[in-house]
Amino acid sequence: MLRNDNHGRIKLSGLTYEQLKFWLSENMDMKPFRANQIFSWIHLRGATVFQQMTNLSRSTRELLETQAVITTLRTDSSLSAEDGTIKYSYLLCDDNRIESVLIPDPPRLTACLSTQVGCRIGCIFCQTGKMGLTRNLTTDEIVSQLYQLRSTTETRISNVVFMGMGEPMDNFDDVRDALSIISDDSGICIGSRKITISTVGLPGGIEKLANLPGQYGLAVSLHSAVEKTRRMLVPASRALPLHRLKQDILEYNQEKGRRVTLEYCLIEGVNDTIEEAEALVEFTKDLECKINLLLYNRIEGADFKRPASDVVEKFMSYLYPRCQAVTLRRSRGADVAAACGQLGT
Repeated sequence: MLRNDNHGRIKLSGLTYEQLKFWLSENMDMKPFRANQIFSWIHLRGATVFQQMTNLSRSTRELLETQAVITTLRTDSSLSAEDGTIKYSYLLCDDNRIESVLIPDPPRLTACLSTQVGCRIGCIFCQTGKMGLTRNLTTDEIVSQLYQLRSTTETRISNVVFMGMGEPMDNFDDVRDALSIISDDSGICIGSRKITISTVGLPGGIEKLANLPGQYGLAVSLHSAVEKTRRMLVPASRALPLHRLKQDILEYNQEKGRRVTLEYCLIEGVNDTIEEAEALVEFTKDLECKINLLLYNRIEGADFKRPASDVVEKFMSYLYPRCQAVTLRRSRGADVAAACGQLGT
C-alpha cells in the first residue's frame, strides 16, 4: 500500500517486493533488478538511509532521498524482565506510542509485534483494550518494529507473533503486506510457518488469512466456549458467535492443513469452572487444535485474580485427554507488564 510521509515522500519500507518493483519502474524509471537491491538493503541488511546502499550510484541514492524515505521508530523506553524478556516502547511520527516485546526462549527468539495504537475490541481483562482504538499502524510501522528489535540483539529472530497491541484482522491490509515483507526470500526471510497471527475472530478475517499464500499460523483468543461468558470478556465477539467462529476455524484447518492454537486466559470465578471446561471440550470437537491455557496477568483498574493452582490443575485434568493437546503457558515478562494482556500506553 503506497503511503507518503509529511513531506510527500513514499515510505519504501512499507512496500512489498512487487509494490516496490512497480513503483521504481513507474516513477523512477529503474530496472527490476534495482528493486531486489533496495529491498534487500532495507529488509535484510537493515539500511536506514539511502547513502548506505553502496551498490547504487550516488545520483540514484540522491534521487531516492528526494522521493522516498525509510521508516525508523524512535525508542522511547525499554524494560527488562527477570526472565530475559524485554519490552520496548516506540514513539511514532505523530507522537503516539506503541509497545513491542522481544522474548528469548532458546533456541527460539520471538518478536511480538503490535498492529494498532490501542484496540477497539475491548476485552475487559486487557490493558490495550482499555485504551480504545486511536489508529491503525501502517505497514512500514509494523515491520519497523521487527527491525528495531533486530538491532538490539546479535541472535537471529526466529519467530514472529502478531500478539501485541491491537487486533490484526481489524487492520488486515497492512498486516497482509507486512506478512509478505517479513517472509520474503529477499528480506529478513522469516518463514511463514514461524509467523503467527492472533485474533479474537472478526467476520471474514480468518477466511482472508486462510486465502493468503504461505502457511501462517493462527491463534484464536477464545477465553470461553460459553457464549454469555465470552461476550462479557470479549464484547466484540457479538459480531462472530461461537458457532460461526468454529466454522471459520474448521475451514482454516481444511485450507491450510494446520492446527490452530486456542488461547484461553483463566480468570478466577469467571471461566475456570468445570462447566466452562465441558463447553471447551465440546467446542473443540472436530477441530484440529491445541489449547494454550494462560493465567490472568494483572492490569490496572480490573478487579480480576488468577485461579488457585488446584483449580487450574482440575481444569487441565478435565481437558486432557478429552482434547488433543493442552498446555499451561508460562507468562513472560509479567514483572515489567510485557505479558499477554498487559501492553498499553
